[in-house]
Amino acid sequence: MLKVDLGRLDRLRRLRLDDEVAPDDPIWAGSGLNLARPLDVRLEVQQVGHDVVVRGSVAGEVAMDCRRCLSPVRVPVGEEIAVLYQPGVTRTEAEESEVYPLPERGRELDLSEMVREQVMLAVPAYASCTETCRGLCPTCGKNLNEGACACEPAVGDDRWGALRKLKSE
Repeated sequence: MLKVDLGRLDRLRRLRLDDEVAPDDPIWAGSGLNLARPLDVRLEVQQVGHDVVVRGSVAGEVAMDCRRCLSPVRVPVGEEIAVLYQPGVTRTEAEESEVYPLPERGRELDLSEMVREQVMLAVPAYASCTETCRGLCPTCGKNLNEGACACEPAVGDDRWGALRKLKSE
């Protein structure tokens, strides 16, 4: 799992963590993410004085719906990570300083929350199946990528007629 033994880190000063996080792992609960394959996590954890520096990368794929036609899309997610864990800071102070709090008396450093946060920030808000996706017909809902629909072209909204008149004058 994504845990570092702080005693071992103190002795060795540097540890390598190569792991996979399954799509059904509890760290994704409530995130709204749907991983299409396990997330590859490659991290190097280093003791620097009293602080701990974590560098590395995460890579995976998220299953999403195309924002235009609602077809399923697999979006690659990759993120370089460089974070700092500091002792003696509260969660609020850590957020203000953009660091993570190091556990006071813990023997383990759990990196799950940090990895979850970094992946959630890396996932795009919207995905498109293709750059030229034509989307759905607003009238009948047919996927326009599969062909034209039989709907009549939409008639302009008459409520804007007075403004169009002003523009043409």
